[in-house]
Formats: sequence, structure tokens, C-alpha cells
Amino acid sequence: MSMDDPLVPPPRSSGGGALLAVTGALVLSLLGNVGLLLRGPRVVERRVEVAAPAPTALVPPPQECPPAPPPECPACPVCDAGVTVAAATPPSHTGGGTPRPPRPLPVDQDAAAEGEGHLNHAETVGERDPVQVAAQRRVADGVDRIVASRSPQSAERFITRNLPAIASMDCAFRDPAAAEHVRMRLREMNALVRPEVRLDEARLTRYERDLRCPRE
Repeated sequence: MSMDDPLVPPPRSSGGGALLAVTGALVLSLLGNVGLLLRGPRVVERRVEVAAPAPTALVPPPQECPPAPPPECPACPVCDAGVTVAAATPPSHTGGGTPRPPRPLPVDQDAAAEGEGHLNHAETVGERDPVQVAAQRRVADGVDRIVASRSPQSAERFITRNLPAIASMDCAFRDPAAAEHVRMRLREMNALVRPEVRLDEARLTRYERDLRCPRE
């Protein structure tokens, strides 16, 4: 059979296949653009990282200071023996009432006797010679001995018997130094006597004024 036979169809050209391929690609591209338009613009999510907070420093709870230890007992025989000082010290009084006053110091009877001897001698001499200075100086010495002896009886006899005569003596017959010495020791002498015999402030002031020469 020849090519020129009218019954045989002519062979297909290769250019038709290429045209179909291009047409299909255009259709796909068009469909893709239509889909993008229908979906709208895509929102790009932006992830923001938040910084984590800095770790907080742990603060320890306040602590109370321990109490100070008691002071150590100084080295002494009582502490070394294991006995407390309070237990070793005898109580000053018994019971819960008013504590007893301290015991008075012992009386020096010899000094009291010497002091009264000086006063008696001055009194005897003064009856004969009231202006004798030596006798008046012995009065001052007798006052010193009585005060030093702490004898209430001797002090009481001086205040009730000798003091009024010395204070009433006229300044013309009195030794100023002896009278001033008696005045200076008068309050000490008055503190030794019993409360019922003791001079009050007004009488003490009056005797101190009378013992001065010239008198105030």
C-alpha cells in the first residue's frame, strides 16, 4: 500500500502534544493562583520569647542570738569547793521582817575612863582657878577620848553636866581654842547618847553659838 493511498490517515504531528502540555501547565498555574486569592494573605506567626524571671535569692529566716553565758565564778575557796557564795554567806537576819541593825562597835572603857578623868580634873581646878588654860585644854582632850571610846554613858554625862557650864562661861575666862574644839566634836558626842537624852537641832545650834567667842 502506498502513502498516497486515500484510505490511510496521515501521521500525527508531534507539535500537538507539546501544545497540550503547555496548556495543561497554564491551567494548573491559574488554578493555583485562584486558590491563593481565595485563602487570603497568610499570617506569619511571630513567636516572642519571654525572658524567664531571675531566680530570687533565698533569705534565711532571722535567728535569735543565744543568751549570754553566766559569768564564771572567780577563783576562790568557796567556789572551788562547789559551794555557792549565797549558801556560804550566813544570813544577816532571820525571818522575813526588817533586818537587824548592825551591832555597835565595842566600847573602849579605858578611853572613856581617861576622858572622864580629864573632865573631873578640869572641873576641880576650875572651881579654884576658872581661867587656867591648862585645865580647859584638858577638857578638849577629855572630849576626844570620850568620842573615841564610843561610850554612851560618858557622852551622856558630859552633855548633861559639863556642857552647860562650858557654854555659859564668859569669854573673858574661856580659852577660845578649847571651846572651839568642844564645838567641833559636839555633834559626834550627841550621836552617842540615848535618843531620849539626845539634843535636838535647835539646842545643838544654840550650844554651838554659845561656844563661840565672841558669841554670834
